[in-house]
Amino acid sequence: MQSAMYRRFRRGYLFLRYILFAGSIICLGSQRKHLLKWIRSVTPGYLLRTPSPWLTFDAIRYLEDKPLAGRKVFEYGSGGSTLYWLSRNAECVSIEHDRRWYETLRPLLTGGRSVDCRLVMPRPLPGDVALSEPDDPGSCLSSDERYHGYSFEEYVSQIDEFPSEYFDLVLIDGRARASCIRRAVPKVRPGGMLVVDNSERPDYFRRTGEDLKGFQQLSFPGASPSTFIWTRTDVFIKNV
Repeated sequence: MQSAMYRRFRRGYLFLRYILFAGSIICLGSQRKHLLKWIRSVTPGYLLRTPSPWLTFDAIRYLEDKPLAGRKVFEYGSGGSTLYWLSRNAECVSIEHDRRWYETLRPLLTGGRSVDCRLVMPRPLPGDVALSEPDDPGSCLSSDERYHGYSFEEYVSQIDEFPSEYFDLVLIDGRARASCIRRAVPKVRPGGMLVVDNSERPDYFRRTGEDLKGFQQLSFPGASPSTFIWTRTDVFIKNV
């Protein structure tokens, strides 16, 4: 009996949440044009079926206007974005830390498409190591409490094997983002893009501002697929 009541309560809560967020999109004129896409996006598996990066709708629209065929892309965090780069005929190196998600995605990356998808899991730190803060770009730590005491050094450093100014686009939408920003900056070619999702979070930039001085910043706040929150995606274009 309690289980049935809980399910009814949860359905009612989710429906109310859906209605309230759809209403907020309608009320915010700049996001109204994305309403139908957002409605479609809240169905299960949307990001993999579409496919679509998990960025704000305005950032996705910005990328739609950019030529990506044959371009070299590196991403921290795999999923709908990985399939999106491939649908745009880009070459992609994708780094994922979650084994279950990696195994869900791998069967979709068939057909000889140009993708190098890597599972790089965090490693536990020795108990006597003094931890720094995740906003320290040298720490390779995640602010997610589930990964307290784990290092993402191997994950972050995957980009090190590539030459300087090698990638046309680097997406940072995974773990240890301040560390990823610092490692990625020298790998972006002049005129290329560094894309940072959820960029409203100050921790990502508190100690990486100097690293990004050679970039032009474009901000795209608003709604994003499959979520009920307002967020922001920033695109940093490296000066030529």
